[in-house]
Amino acid sequence: MRTSLNRLLYLLPAVFSLASSLENCSSAALCPRILADSNRDGLVNELDSNDRRTWTLDRGATFLPNVGDGASRCPVLDLVGDPLSNAELSRCHDASGDRLLSPRFAAPLSTSPIPDISPDAIGRIYADTERVRIFWKHGGVGVNATDHFSGVSDEWALVDQQLSFNASSLRNGIALALDGRELVTDPDIWDGQVKVFFEIKSRNETAQDSVVLKQAPVLLHHHLQRPEVVLSTAPGDPATSNIYNPASPWQAHFIQQLQDTLGADTNFTLFHQDVDIWAQDFFEPAYASMPGPNGTIIALRILLRSAQSTRAAGRQVFTQIRGPGIGALQPPPGSGFGHEEINSGGNIETIPPYVSRSEKSWPNGRIIMGKHFGIPPADAMVRFLQSQGNGGQSPLFLEAGWLAIGHVDEFVQFLPSSSSLTNFTIAVADTRSALGLLINIQAAGHGDIPAVSYDGDITPDARTLFLDTELVRNTTISGLLLDESLLAANEYAQQHIDDNLALLLEEIPLREEDILRVPVLFKEVTLTLPATPDGLPPVLDRGGRKVVSVFPNAVNGLVLGKRYIAPKQWGPVVDGVDVLAEAVEGVYTSVDMSVEFIDDYMSHHVRGGEVHCGTNTFREMGRWW
Repeated sequence: MRTSLNRLLYLLPAVFSLASSLENCSSAALCPRILADSNRDGLVNELDSNDRRTWTLDRGATFLPNVGDGASRCPVLDLVGDPLSNAELSRCHDASGDRLLSPRFAAPLSTSPIPDISPDAIGRIYADTERVRIFWKHGGVGVNATDHFSGVSDEWALVDQQLSFNASSLRNGIALALDGRELVTDPDIWDGQVKVFFEIKSRNETAQDSVVLKQAPVLLHHHLQRPEVVLSTAPGDPATSNIYNPASPWQAHFIQQLQDTLGADTNFTLFHQDVDIWAQDFFEPAYASMPGPNGTIIALRILLRSAQSTRAAGRQVFTQIRGPGIGALQPPPGSGFGHEEINSGGNIETIPPYVSRSEKSWPNGRIIMGKHFGIPPADAMVRFLQSQGNGGQSPLFLEAGWLAIGHVDEFVQFLPSSSSLTNFTIAVADTRSALGLLINIQAAGHGDIPAVSYDGDITPDARTLFLDTELVRNTTISGLLLDESLLAANEYAQQHIDDNLALLLEEIPLREEDILRVPVLFKEVTLTLPATPDGLPPVLDRGGRKVVSVFPNAVNGLVLGKRYIAPKQWGPVVDGVDVLAEAVEGVYTSVDMSVEFIDDYMSHHVRGGEVHCGTNTFREMGRWW
């Protein structure tokens, strides 16, 4: 009896909503009703009747931008064999035509059956924007359907302005599907919301109903999400090697180590259409999701090409990776040019979910991006990230212009930590602990040992921009500590790190004792950079002093759950132990991370990056609602 009563109370809102709808109809026989998954349980049924004409963060149906390539039909070459332009590449996807090629990624809707409808009744279904598509399923299945998407795409027909439904269809109820033709890139143009109307005319009477849906926000991954695929770049072909596309034996060495460290249980994919080794930088992985039945999640990967329009490697998100369940974004015009490093993916990271000190909730985390002495990243990319609405991750800006490359992943990262108030903690580069370590080694009588223990080949090439052979072969610990310019560079770097950390701690409710301080030493550099094929330097001078790390920067590593893959330190060796590596490992193991080192000294470190810069990660796609 209690179960029946509870069920009745649960259904009352839907019953009252239906009664309200009927009051607005001229008669029960001419009372259109259209439903979507407004309660977000993955089904369309009577429980969605209530509050379906407005959309809030807590209630309202969602849909996906159906921008994958489920049939692998999108070309990469034109009819004469030339590569398609950036715009042409991005225009082809599953929602760019009139067929429902990927029904799985379309949101279900239904009209309620009207058994007593007049034989002369005519129905229309339409949306208030052309940025979505609506389909109907032949031989509609009615409001209680749970198998909307069990059939093939040919069962679905486009609902256009000329289509009308006869009394037979209205009598049985119509199964519908809706998807987005495009991503939300500017809320002033479209905020992702759509109202779908169901209208019936019979004799001289007209009745109408509507339901509101909104496109799911595009979300960037954070480090608390389970890793699924690690990506990097295959070594180049020596037969086609040149100054702009060098075939690097160092990259082959890096990839082999990475593959060995990841092991056979980790999915590992290599970009192979371009030799740009900075897999972190030419795109940023993201996703959009909506509720599926029985508590499941229907999610689509969306790869954000970096706002570097002439960085050819970014085209690979369309030409190599896009496919079933994976789409991509070509940043709109005005979103950056050349290889300007401020617009690289390494300058976009994500704080895991938290509630701020001002009690604002960020249930999907929040993006951080680096500005360069007041100059922000490309406006169109920032606007895209800000356009994802209340469920999104609107960026917080840190200062990164003091770094030669200028990416936030060079000085800050976020790690899982069960002991913190937020289930994560912040790791930052710390020059004080690095200098303190060297001072202690000197005080223990080891000042004359080499500061850098790297003993491999250091033959330079066109891209070993920051290779310092004097440092590698001839500099001792005491020599480093006597270098006043190096000490000044670290004081300069530390001030910027402290300022950035203070900004983060104003926002995130972590304590000073929660922060992990990873020993990193910096030196000041003067940039003399070779031009790229587009004639633009890979880093544009934004003014101010620039620094790079002396030893491989341990903050710039790969977070895979509780595993941390860090760049091998090549620090001072005392009694057979790399004391810098030992100190780095101690920092990460303090939050139960296991640390594995791989050598990236010549492959990445002397070129301006580390392990994180040379890799990327697809992670588990979660719910945003």
